[in-house]
Amino acid sequence: MKYPWILFLLTGVFAGTAFGQNALIFTNVNVVIPHEGRILRDQTVIVRNGVISSVAAFDGIPIVVQANIIPAKNRYLIPGLWDMHAHTSFVSPVWDEKIIYPLYIANGITGVRDMGGDFELLKQRRERIDKGELLGPHLYIGGPFLVDAKTDAQTISVKTPEDAHAAVDKLKSEGVDFIKILSRLSRESYFAVAEESKKDGVHFVGHVPSAVSAYEAAAAGQYSIEHLTGISWACSSQESELREKIRAATANRDWPGYRKLNQQAATTYDARKATALFSSFVDHNTWQVPTLIWTKTQSTLDNPSWDRDPRLKYVPASVRKEWDRQEQLKQTPPDILADYKNEAVRGPAIVKEMLQAGVRFMAGSDGPDPYVFPGFSLHDELDLLVKSGFTPAQALDAATTNPATFMEKSDKYGAIEKGHAADLVLLEANPLEDIRNTRKISAVVFGGKYYEREELDKMLAQAENLAK
Repeated sequence: MKYPWILFLLTGVFAGTAFGQNALIFTNVNVVIPHEGRILRDQTVIVRNGVISSVAAFDGIPIVVQANIIPAKNRYLIPGLWDMHAHTSFVSPVWDEKIIYPLYIANGITGVRDMGGDFELLKQRRERIDKGELLGPHLYIGGPFLVDAKTDAQTISVKTPEDAHAAVDKLKSEGVDFIKILSRLSRESYFAVAEESKKDGVHFVGHVPSAVSAYEAAAAGQYSIEHLTGISWACSSQESELREKIRAATANRDWPGYRKLNQQAATTYDARKATALFSSFVDHNTWQVPTLIWTKTQSTLDNPSWDRDPRLKYVPASVRKEWDRQEQLKQTPPDILADYKNEAVRGPAIVKEMLQAGVRFMAGSDGPDPYVFPGFSLHDELDLLVKSGFTPAQALDAATTNPATFMEKSDKYGAIEKGHAADLVLLEANPLEDIRNTRKISAVVFGGKYYEREELDKMLAQAENLAK
């Protein structure tokens, strides 16, 4: 129960602290520290002007303050979650900003790394979110993809090293937070991107092209690898031969041949090569965002339960038509579906090995793709990480502390500490006991503003109505 704007006696460590009308106080709350896997029990957390001003036990000299009091006995406070692989402004299909962004907030996701879309639109949305004109998560954006294809609103054509240098310089000057590359990139262009990114002081992330080894990608400074791309090839005893054939298959659009080569990579897995590769990831600080939920979703398109998924009501009607499962299956022949099913098994196994080797991870959903639901599917990803060998604390870390470290914003996000942004999620149950408890959201604090369960439900209802 919330008690709005009443006089409250605080004591001890809060002596001399001034509070205004915008103070927010959680009492007797259990504060979760993800990276340490522990809980500070029965704490008082004070928020003022959108920032955490104190986290401490409750005792000392009385003070009278005027604040919004949240009694939180037996509840758990975690840092706001980040979805570190999402696309919120694809040119097609288009999601209404008043649908997609509230879905993140209602699910406790207070930040999103947007991995490519309409850059100008993203910048406009970020500015409006920062000004409080649009409800939505913090946006960490990369702008258009760099790819050997034609230029459009969400891609930049890179066919030569000169194109690569120019593209990186252009995006850096326009204020991207990072550079995103796709698989279709020549070896020469790839290393030109790496060179120019280092020169410009901006990280580059994305897929590992078939022309480049994942080992080389780490050494070149690729900051994160998405979807485990290139890793199974790099772990094969036949890597060099496979990558040459894969490059030829890609150039000739020989997709059946491409799939056979992927299967060959899996059956020629070399544990010693894998150990060396994973050590290289650790040495070069190459992060992984496996997006397991995307692969699992694609591998289960033949399951009719998707047609009854209650989250479909939040998908815009026009997008829902594109998501039609039968249409998706027509575009996913049985052999491709079989590949997805195999990958849904292999991916978690590789993730487990990398985790044991000390490789660093972040959680991302790759939504909104068909049946990868904005906001909701990040919780599915956390569950899959745990099933892959993560502890609940490690999974939670992948969506809180690790993103802050990766973005070099550990002084602002990812922890419940004095001076950090007041982006918080209040849970009804302990997420360190069961990661699925991240779904049991009692309230969300975003930028210091408190949204209780009733308000979150209203957000969802509004999104549902707009989606119709």
